[in-house]
Amino acid sequence: MAIEQNSLQVFCIGTADTKLQELRFLAHSIRSNLQLFSPNSSSKLLVTVVDVSASQKHVEGCDDFKFVSKKDVLSSCSESGEQIDTLLPDDRGKAISAMNKALRFFLNKSHDDGVLAGVIGLGGSGGTSLVSSAFRSLPIGIPKVIVSTVASGQTEPYVGTSDLVLFPSVVDICGINSVSRVVLSNAAAAFAGMVIGHLETSRTSASSGGAACEKGTVGITMFGVTTTCVDAVKDRLAREGYETLVFHATGVGGRAMEDLVRGGFIQGVLDITTTEVADYIVGGVMACESSRFEAMLEKKVPLVLSIGALDMVNFGPKDTIPPNFQQRKIYEHNEQVTLMRTTVDESKKFAAFIADKLNKSSSKVCVCLPKSGVSALDAPGKPFYDPDATGSLIEEIQRLIETNENRQVKVFPLHINDLEFANALVDSFLEISTNFEGDSSQAVCESAQETRNKISAPQTSFQNITPVQYSLSSFPDAKPETLKRTREILQQLKHQIREGKPIIGAGAGTGISAKFEEVGGVDLIVLYNSGRFRMAGRGSLAGLLPFADANAVVLEMANEVLPVVEKVPVLAGVCGTDPFRRMDFFLKQLESIGFCGVQNFPTVGLFDGNFRQNLEETGMGYSLEVEMISKAHKMGLLTTPYAFNQEEAIAMAEAGADIIVAHMGLTTSGSIGAKTAVSIEQSVVLVQAIADAAHSINPDAIVLCHGGPISEPKEAEYVLKRTKGVHGFYGASSLERLPVEQAITTRVQQYKSISLT
Repeated sequence: MAIEQNSLQVFCIGTADTKLQELRFLAHSIRSNLQLFSPNSSSKLLVTVVDVSASQKHVEGCDDFKFVSKKDVLSSCSESGEQIDTLLPDDRGKAISAMNKALRFFLNKSHDDGVLAGVIGLGGSGGTSLVSSAFRSLPIGIPKVIVSTVASGQTEPYVGTSDLVLFPSVVDICGINSVSRVVLSNAAAAFAGMVIGHLETSRTSASSGGAACEKGTVGITMFGVTTTCVDAVKDRLAREGYETLVFHATGVGGRAMEDLVRGGFIQGVLDITTTEVADYIVGGVMACESSRFEAMLEKKVPLVLSIGALDMVNFGPKDTIPPNFQQRKIYEHNEQVTLMRTTVDESKKFAAFIADKLNKSSSKVCVCLPKSGVSALDAPGKPFYDPDATGSLIEEIQRLIETNENRQVKVFPLHINDLEFANALVDSFLEISTNFEGDSSQAVCESAQETRNKISAPQTSFQNITPVQYSLSSFPDAKPETLKRTREILQQLKHQIREGKPIIGAGAGTGISAKFEEVGGVDLIVLYNSGRFRMAGRGSLAGLLPFADANAVVLEMANEVLPVVEKVPVLAGVCGTDPFRRMDFFLKQLESIGFCGVQNFPTVGLFDGNFRQNLEETGMGYSLEVEMISKAHKMGLLTTPYAFNQEEAIAMAEAGADIIVAHMGLTTSGSIGAKTAVSIEQSVVLVQAIADAAHSINPDAIVLCHGGPISEPKEAEYVLKRTKGVHGFYGASSLERLPVEQAITTRVQQYKSISLT
C-alpha cells in the first residue's frame, strides 16, 4: 500500500484474525493519549492498525483507523525486489516466517520514507516472536513496545540488544476485561509518551545542529567489581572531550556494545571488564558469544582491553550452581547472583581465547594488565584473592599475544581499581587514537539509513565457531529457553567440527553407561528402548518387536539416566509411529522432564521387503517419523534422526533436522551383533550419498555415520577419512555393549589367571 506522504504514523500491530478487539482498544487508547499529551502539536500523528495474521482469514478494517491489511504488508516486499506470495501457506510456521519477513520490509520502508514515529504490538508467544524481530530491525531511538504474555519470562530472544520494551500483559490477550483494560491503557499511555518525547527530542537536536561530542563516542564495559576503575576512566575521557557509553558485562551488555560498534555509534572501546569470556569458557550465565571482540577488530576502532572480573564466573542463586562446582570457592553477591572463583587452568583458557582473537587483528590494540588484582574481590583479604590464578592469567596473555607495532601488551604493578591504572588505560587509549577524530566525524554524521543498514548487516563470526541463527519466528511452538539451549549445543558442535574434531554420539541403556560416556568426553547421549534390551543381553532388534511400550521405556530410563548426566545433552529415542500417543503432547512431556532433543527410534527404517511396504501402505511408515521430527524441530528441540537412504535424508532435512545420522544397519561384532551387513567399503559410498542428499537441502546440516560394519574406532576413522561433509560417528552397541562385553570378559579372565600356589 502507498504510505501517506508527510503524515507521521504510529503503527499498532497484531494478528487481527484473533486480536481485533484488543487492537481496536489499544489503537483508541493510543490516539486519546497522543491528543492529551500534545494537543497543540504542529505534526499530525495518525494511528494506523497493521494486520499480520498468519491464517487464511481476511480482516477488512478496524473502525475509522487507517488500516493496513496483511495482503498490503506482504505486497510491500515486491518494492524491494523480494518476492513473497501474498497468499500465505497453510503451514503455520512457514506462514509466520513469511509474515515476519514482510513486516520487516514494511517497517523499514516506512522508516526510510520518514513517516514512522513508533511501533507497538501485542500478542502471546507466537505474536511476540512474529513482530519482535521486525521491531528490532528499526534503529535505536524509534519507540518500540510489545504488550506480551511472555514479557516476564526469558526475554533475550525477543529483545536481543535492541531498545525494544516488553510490557507484561498479566492476563492472556484474550478480550477486554478489568485487568487487560488497565494494562493496555497503561501501555498505550507509556507508548504515546515515548513517541511525543522522541519527536520533541529529535526537533530540539535538529534545531541545535545536534549534540555530537567533540571527539566521538567510546564504549566501556563495567561490572560492580570494576566500577571504581570505570568511573575514573569515564570522568577522564569526559575531560578529554569524549562521550562514553557504559555497558554492564552481562553477556547481553557486550553484544549490545559490539552491535553499536558495527552500527557506527561507537568509534573507540575500552573493554575493561571482559568477564563474559570466563562465563563463556566455564559455563556461567552471563556468557559472551564466540564472536566476542570481533566487532572492534573488524571495524578497526581503537581498542584498549583489560581483564576485569576474569576472576569470577557468574551463576544464579546458590542452589543453581552445577554439582561439579559446589566444592569451589563461592561468593554470594546477592540473592540472585552467586560468583565462583576461577582457577589457574581456567585462566589459561581465557588467555588463549583472548590471544586467538587479538592475534588476528590488524588494528590498533593495547592490552593493559593489572598485576595486583582484577576485581574488587581479588585483593588481599578479599574472598577471591588468588595471586597464582591472576598471575597465570597475566603470564599466559603475555606469552600468547604476538606483539607488534599495532598490538601492544603493558603490565602494571597496580590493582584494576587503582586511580593510576585508570589513568594508564586512558593514556594508552589516547596513544592509539591519533586518527580517532577524523574517523569519528564521518561515523557520527552517517544518515539514519546508513546506520540501520550497518546494524542489520550479518555479523562476521569467530572463524572457529559459526553462530547458529535460531529465530523464534521460525519455531512457532518453541520456548525461548529451549531454542537458546539448542542453538548453544549446535554452536559448540560446529566449533568442534571447525577444529577438526569429530562429533561422537552414544546410546545409553543404563545410568552407568551414560555417566561414563560423559566422563569419556562424548558429545551427545541418546536413550531409547533398545539400549535397555541390549544391556539385558538381548539383541538391539528386540526394541523393534512387541516386547514393551518403547516410548514408556524411554520415560522410565529418564529417571535413571538424566540425574547422573551433568552437562552432555541427552536425547530421547521416540517411536514416531506409536498410534496410542498424541505426539505433540508426548514431545512436550519429554521436554519438560529434561530431554534436549529427539531421535527416531524405534524406526521402520530397519524393516525392508513386503513388511516395510505394508507398513507404508497402512499408515505406519517412515513419514510418521518425519512428521515427529518436524514437530520437535518447531518446538526448538535438537533433532538427530536416522536416515537409511537418500530419499529419507532429504525428507528429514526438509523437516528441519539438525543432525542426520546415516544408518548402515544393525551393528556387527560382539556376542549378539549382526552377521549380515554391508561391507565397510559399501558403507563409505552409502554414507556419502546420504550426506550429499542432506546437504542438498541444508548445507549446514551435521551428518554422522552409524551401524553396520562401523563398530570400532578404526572403522569409524576409515569412513570419516574417505567421505566429505561427514562430521562424526554415532555409536550404540559399539559404545556401550561391546566395551562392556570386552571389559568384563578381560577382567574375569584376569581374576581367573590368579594362581593359588
